[in-house]
Amino acid sequence: MKKTFLTCMAVVAVLAIASSAGAITCTIDQRPAATLLIPYFQATFNADGTIQGTGTSALDTLVTIGNASAAPMLAHVNVFNERTELVLDFNIALTGFDIQSFSVASVLRGNLPITPVNINHQPEVKDGIQVTITGDVCQRNSSAPVYPSAGGYLRVRPTSPATGLDNTLATVSYPAGPFPTAFLFSVLDSLDATKDTTTCGGTDGVITNPIHGYITIDHANYCNLSNPSDPAYYTNDAIGMENNLFGDYIYTSGAGVGTEGYAAVAIEADASLADTTAVPTNPASTAPVGRRTFYRRYVTVADPLGCLNTFPAPQSGFDCGGGDQREPLGLKYAARWFDASPGVTSNFYVWRGSAGSSAISGGLADLLGFAVGKCNTSEPTVTLTFFDEDENTVTQGVCPSPCSQPTFNFPLETQRTNISAFSHPVWPAGWVSMSFFNNTGPLGGNLDQAWVDYEILGATAFLVAGIPAAQLDPTNCQPLGVSCTTGTGCYGPTSGSGVTVSLPAIPVIVGTGP
Repeated sequence: MKKTFLTCMAVVAVLAIASSAGAITCTIDQRPAATLLIPYFQATFNADGTIQGTGTSALDTLVTIGNASAAPMLAHVNVFNERTELVLDFNIALTGFDIQSFSVASVLRGNLPITPVNINHQPEVKDGIQVTITGDVCQRNSSAPVYPSAGGYLRVRPTSPATGLDNTLATVSYPAGPFPTAFLFSVLDSLDATKDTTTCGGTDGVITNPIHGYITIDHANYCNLSNPSDPAYYTNDAIGMENNLFGDYIYTSGAGVGTEGYAAVAIEADASLADTTAVPTNPASTAPVGRRTFYRRYVTVADPLGCLNTFPAPQSGFDCGGGDQREPLGLKYAARWFDASPGVTSNFYVWRGSAGSSAISGGLADLLGFAVGKCNTSEPTVTLTFFDEDENTVTQGVCPSPCSQPTFNFPLETQRTNISAFSHPVWPAGWVSMSFFNNTGPLGGNLDQAWVDYEILGATAFLVAGIPAAQLDPTNCQPLGVSCTTGTGCYGPTSGSGVTVSLPAIPVIVGTGP
């Protein structure tokens, strides 16, 4: 029985490189994906830039990345701060069925993963022949093979890479850390609790804990020095389409309570999400802006057809770039809350992505002129409705003039916020409905998206639990309130997108009487 089970699992994993037909696009489910989102990370450092690894105030985040396929592959890791300023990026090589873990604090210190970890630990066997890889698996190594050749991590050896240095400097074999002092403090200061960053007027060299931000991890067709905010990342095939990545992230705390884990947010690529729509030219427009996809805010041209670079036949949609083609996140969530301090409290981990109202640069942000004043702006206002366990409510957010409701926003692109920051019913527990759609935001809010986790903490009872919020949109590709014009931004049988939208069902109440 065990042998049969393992054989079946191996078959399933091999099929992962060829198809994601079993997945449901436009809703986030736990299946291998082309991109993983770590919506929030935290770590603590000492004033001299060393890791604060012990003591009750010590924090870190452990990230794990897995490859569900038998084929080796490359992952590109992007570290952003709370205003979506790219701070650091690097490449990781994953052997077939591989799993790699890293401490965020250690990575930010400069100890980047060196992969493959040990090429002699489990040499790859291809057609009964042992394959030994020598040197870097990236294209800067002239002998590095391209998949499906044995040992090929590359999906393409680019003739027109995303940056001019990709073919000579991009690597997975990094030198030992730490980073040089000036670069180390630039990284840490851009991720600390103050607004001084390399984009927001420079750094002051003073580290204010916690160090925090978010991470995206993309399948990559080749090793590169680019990132999702660079349009060439898409047009020059750096980003890949294989739905093989899975993972998780664990928050650790020196105090013990506060240590919890979540599955990484799995964002699948789907060729039906390709978009040939031209980018918008009017920042104030509320008209649809083409397909809603995860990285759409960075894509400034229509999706190209096919691959730009030479690739071994046969070509498949998951093998090469062609725009973003990744399912977006939704805009409406439900999360529980507790506020019985000091016994039990709760926090919300909120990630947001808008068309350009924060500090993002490149892509639509620059095209539409949102870069001006970006370090002094906030994300569009959310609408929050807090319920207690008897359905009493307190609503915050958008309201007509004169507005007397209390307001509170999740103003950044990633944050951890305690329940005490909100007005809510006096009962110590309940749930909150969060709507992140705001049609007064950039591009009418049509490209906005969000993700919510919540945690429950009870230090005196040694209680800690972390839970993803419930998704309330019927589909993430066209959330409630987002406008739509057939053939442009719509999803459904008549849109040509290949994506079917299911509207919310109204339950029928069946009674026991006549």
